[in-house]
Amino acid sequence: MKLFVSLAALLLFAADPGADRVPFPTDYAEKFQSIRVANKTAQTLLGTIYANEKAASLEDLTGLPYPNGSVIVMEWAQPLKDDKGALLLDANGLWRKGTVVRVDVMRRETGYGESYGDKRSGEWEFASYRPDGTLLQPLDAAASCAECHRGATAERDFVFRGRFPPLDKK
Repeated sequence: MKLFVSLAALLLFAADPGADRVPFPTDYAEKFQSIRVANKTAQTLLGTIYANEKAASLEDLTGLPYPNGSVIVMEWAQPLKDDKGALLLDANGLWRKGTVVRVDVMRRETGYGESYGDKRSGEWEFASYRPDGTLLQPLDAAASCAECHRGATAERDFVFRGRFPPLDKK
């Protein structure tokens, strides 16, 4: 059996060899479990955190590290506003979700994160997408995501919240 690959696909792979390591999960809102919703007040965004079955299986810190194959999706949306520009709240006091503007994805597998060098945060790799699934930034820029997640510490497997309580501020 012969394998035919388009020139465009070869060029895409050459330009972004890690593009398949943290793919955009097109069906995350239907197939993943929503594990947290929070207002991100510093950026006026509503974050909805989704986890695939493997990542959602962890319900407390004692189960860490996350199993390989875990995928966590952080969906960022602009909150809805009324006609006077005031943010609209839901019954839980959270902003009501408007237009999704960014989807960040992290995936854990053996050996992942090595390409981030000293910015590595465990065996996680990261990608940021537009809502249509196109890359928002080059994958090599994801090292900044890894560097930030180092702040969540190895004790939390470099995940800030998931289902967990907030980090203690020391």
